[in-house]
Amino acid sequence: MRRALLFAWALLGVALATPAAAQDGCDDLWFTRNLVFDRAGYCFGSALGQATFDNSDCVGKSVALDPASERLVNEVKRLESVFGCRVDTSRRQLSAGDWAIRRQLAELPIRDEFESACLRYLGAPRALHAAPWPGSAIVGRIDPSNDVSYAHYGLDGGVYVRTYTGASQFAAPLSGGWLLQPLGETDCAQWAG
Repeated sequence: MRRALLFAWALLGVALATPAAAQDGCDDLWFTRNLVFDRAGYCFGSALGQATFDNSDCVGKSVALDPASERLVNEVKRLESVFGCRVDTSRRQLSAGDWAIRRQLAELPIRDEFESACLRYLGAPRALHAAPWPGSAIVGRIDPSNDVSYAHYGLDGGVYVRTYTGASQFAAPLSGGWLLQPLGETDCAQWAG
């Protein structure tokens, strides 16, 4: 299944006609990979690394990753290679994203570029979690009338979503996190993507 998704993403990469769309995806992957290193105590030397992460608690340039983090980093590096990502680390800002939300997560998602959306959520408020398992901290929620964007996956399953107001998916999200119970077909006024 994952191979089929990656092959389709590679085909979609050709369809990413605007450099901004491609840059957003590469910035997203770069952020995820480097957040793992930041949490391990890595000291960033690049302008972008220093502007994005806090070096005040860093321990060095050579940090050890636990097996789960190493697996995540390897998957992100592979995707960066597949899509030819070349993030300019001399700049001081990433493209718009959900960076503050993702810093709260215990389990980090990986951007998959198969964006879809639930347009105008019709149900009761739903909790979004820091990880894709029960008992993890609640870090956000889906409220009635929110749009819910799907564009990330977890290495071990799970669905990471972001919420927006109306057709504002090019703005910063209102909320984000792991959705423990999938939305049903009737939970949304319309599905896109």
